[in-house]
Amino acid sequence: MPRTLLLLAAALAACGGAPDDPATLADIAVPEPDVVTGTLEAGDETLQSGEYADVHEVVARAGQFIRAEVVSGDFDPYLLVLDPTGEQTDVDDSTRGNTTMTEAILPVSEGGEWTVVVTTYEPGETGGYELSLEVLDELPEGEETTPPNMTGAD
Repeated sequence: MPRTLLLLAAALAACGGAPDDPATLADIAVPEPDVVTGTLEAGDETLQSGEYADVHEVVARAGQFIRAEVVSGDFDPYLLVLDPTGEQTDVDDSTRGNTTMTEAILPVSEGGEWTVVVTTYEPGETGGYELSLEVLDELPEGEETTPPNMTGAD
């Protein structure tokens, strides 16, 4: 049984639920990531260096993790993640040979509203994207957090 379901089953047991009842376990909903479909295009906000940018907000508590993944077949995606104090982490997976997806898993050091900016590696790139955002209570098994300011060239 996945760890998340074990934790939920333990919580149900503590509340008097029946954790051994398969129907009870099957009915437990594990939160799905929020998925946003967007487009970077002329008229959007731009970074000082000329890249178009869409801004998304997520609220998290200290000790949690923010996972953001952007996928685009139209441009080389790049993520900027700002904590509530404005400290910025840049994320670009291009050094791994991937120019259609960028993923970040960041520890939440300070609770509050975090800003996730979807942008492009090169100025002037446009097109559609899909952003998946989720707040996790624990780091998924086998996953590592994104090193600060993980950037690289294509």
